Amino acid sequence: MGSFWGFLYRQLTFKPRPLPATVDLQGMTALVTGANGGLGLEACLELAAHGASRIILGVRDPSKCDVTKSIQAKNPNADVQVWQVEQESFASIKEFADRAASLDTLDIVILNAGVKSVEYVKSTKGGHELNTQVNHLGTALLSLLLLGPLRKTGATVGAPARLTIVSSENHFWVKLKEIKGPDTLAHLDDKETFGKDMDRYNLTKLLNVLWMRELSNRVSGDVIINAVNPGFCRSGLHRGHASGASFANMIGWTAAQGGHCLTDAATQHPRDHGAYISEQTVKSPSPFVLSKEGQNAQVKIWNETIELFEREAPVSDLLSNLKT
Repeated sequence: MGSFWGFLYRQLTFKPRPLPATVDLQGMTALVTGANGGLGLEACLELAAHGASRIILGVRDPSKCDVTKSIQAKNPNADVQVWQVEQESFASIKEFADRAASLDTLDIVILNAGVKSVEYVKSTKGGHELNTQVNHLGTALLSLLLLGPLRKTGATVGAPARLTIVSSENHFWVKLKEIKGPDTLAHLDDKETFGKDMDRYNLTKLLNVLWMRELSNRVSGDVIINAVNPGFCRSGLHRGHASGASFANMIGWTAAQGGHCLTDAATQHPRDHGAYISEQTVKSPSPFVLSKEGQNAQVKIWNETIELFEREAPVSDLLSNLKT
């Protein structure tokens, strides 16, 4: 993996498969962020079709999310709820997670929300570079805050709950050059480090993989944590990137096919933990991730991210669901 020609070959020859008909999610609660359209919505539709009893859509603006009826058409008995979460805002993320903590069960979480900004933008709500704020910091904080209800469910039902973080093959195409600096995350807020075109988006997809691997090391077996590459799909992710949208229209998978990749990662592979799943198969992440430098980066990003949360999004029990 990782070469352009390998990527192109897989895009043109592999077609993601829907979940097997035998998958039965009755009685389960699934939560999907970035679910008002695209891959997130398609994942919700497929989870509903397999009997999920409650589906929670995490969206930025519930007033613009009119998909409840389409999900219930797949499963008229499903309890479909639309919850607001603004992944630029730590306060919004904490409110969302507090609401999730009140659920009687939370079996499946797919952290799919993300942005692809090809120009430097600083988040007005979080204060950090936008890709970093949404794709890494927002996802990381939410992953920590949802561990409580996931672990509770896993212990209650006697089977691990599932936490899936959406990454990308793009993480192969970057090395974290800033890792040798004294404060990598702060360095990423400097406009001079942004690079061009998709450089920063790609880097945040690497951060997703590094974070997932370190988080999985620190969580016991009652929650299975993996990252998934959904493939290159036609979706709203490319709305601000004309060349990316054009290329996706040429060779991209459908949003439904990308959704199959998300649901596969979130319901299959029961014995895999800390895995990178691509083309619905566990594969090796990038050579950088597996290198000594990558392992050092993994721990460094973890430590810096936790320190940032302690300053900017303090939660008294943020780390209470990790191994002691």
